[in-house]
Amino acid sequence: MALTRNQLAQLPYAYFAAVDAKDLEGSLSYFSDAATFTIQSAHTTYAGKAEIAGMFRGFFNDFAQIVHNPVNITVDETAQRIASEQVCPHVANDGTLVKLTTVNLFDVGADGKIERVMLWIDGASSLTGV
Repeated sequence: MALTRNQLAQLPYAYFAAVDAKDLEGSLSYFSDAATFTIQSAHTTYAGKAEIAGMFRGFFNDFAQIVHNPVNITVDETAQRIASEQVCPHVANDGTLVKLTTVNLFDVGADGKIERVMLWIDGASSLTGV
C-alpha cells in the first residue's frame, strides 16, 4: 500500500512529534523491523529496531527538551521518498541550548513504514545511544 503524496508529506511531522515527545514506542512504530538509520555526518548506522531503539534511548536521556521544526519537505511519491529539513533547538539536561539544522532522507516501504533514514546534522551528533 503505497502512501499518497499527502501522507508522505505528513509523515515527518508525525514522526518528529513522537520523537519530540520522547515517545520511544511511538517513534519506533514508524520503522519497519529491518530499518536502517544512518547518521551520515557521524559515519554511524543503526540496523534494526533494537539498535534504533538504543539510539533513541540515549538521545532521549541526554536532552531535557527535543524540538524538530520542519522548514522544508520534499516528496517523491513515485519512489516513496521524503526529504525534510529541520531547525532543532534542543535543550540539554544541563540547560544548554543546542541549535542544529538537520536533513533527513526517508525511504518508505510498501507497508508505509520507514525502511531507511539518512541523516545529516550540521554539528556534532547527539544521537549516540547504544
